[in-house]
Amino acid sequence: VLVLDVEHHANLLPWVHAARARHRTTILPVAVTVAATLAALRAELAANEYALVTVTGASNVTGEALPLDDVVAAAHQAGARVAVDGAQLVPHRGFSLAATGADYVAFSGHKTYAPFGAGALVGRRDWLDAGAPYLAGGGAVRDVRPDRTLWQPAPARHEAGSPNVMGAVALAKGCKTLVALPAGALTTHQESLRSRRVAGLEALPGVRVLRVWPDSVDPVGVVSFAVADLDPGLVAAVLSAEHGIGVRDGRFCAHPLLAHLSASDGAVRASVGVGTTSEAVDRLVTALGRLLVEGPAAEYTVVDGCWTVADDPRPLLDVPGLDHLAATAAAACGPAV
Repeated sequence: VLVLDVEHHANLLPWVHAARARHRTTILPVAVTVAATLAALRAELAANEYALVTVTGASNVTGEALPLDDVVAAAHQAGARVAVDGAQLVPHRGFSLAATGADYVAFSGHKTYAPFGAGALVGRRDWLDAGAPYLAGGGAVRDVRPDRTLWQPAPARHEAGSPNVMGAVALAKGCKTLVALPAGALTTHQESLRSRRVAGLEALPGVRVLRVWPDSVDPVGVVSFAVADLDPGLVAAVLSAEHGIGVRDGRFCAHPLLAHLSASDGAVRASVGVGTTSEAVDRLVTALGRLLVEGPAAEYTVVDGCWTVADDPRPLLDVPGLDHLAATAAAACGPAV
């Protein structure tokens, strides 16, 4: 397996784990430009034999990606298949296996306006029919005896247990809704909001918009930035508590990429979707500018690894099971150790 070091952990850790089981995995460092990275990819494919090249369709940190047409052509020429992490690509641009020539795509339901816990892996079925079952249990088998097990072909082979029916239905509805949008409308909407965000953020002193490559083209509507001398968790807390703006802070389950971007202490991510307006983008830029000039309007402290308003008078919902969730998330996305 050949994978780049810019990937989300979901498209990195499984291959690292597979390598420990005596399957060879190479993590290829990205170069300083898209052109140089493609050249390094082609050189690696020429030097060593690979069964699979797996790449992001759009970075969950910067929105950038290598041109899929070039990746697919290089991999197929070398006899390798291509898997695309479409978690950020599918909801922002749409995706077609047939049009790109890629062999597999995986994407998440919650990025596609469905509930958490749903997702899909779509692609050539020979490997899916023959591969080790993802889960062992009821529904994945045709017949079980003490001395042998007959597994179902895909997709049942990998879907043991009671199915997430509501999640699957909601995911299908989300996909159909996105497909029904006027041709090109989603791309135009995303490009407009991204340009507006990047221009506004870069005009603020001390704000650095993160980019992997200076020559990348057609990034999706995901923008991350770092603010000099301000903890990203504090920036996110101020934007939320004082301006009603929800952003993500941390290392976004992409630690090697954040290190490559000189942001191992984390960053702030402001994403847009189908319903995001230009007014919302302007509110973000204005609020961040106010923070840089005036500082926080309230006093903040760190509780369980997360920045929060000190002695916050706002009531919290009493939801059983959520009392330690913030601390768990903070530990996973906090600064490098």
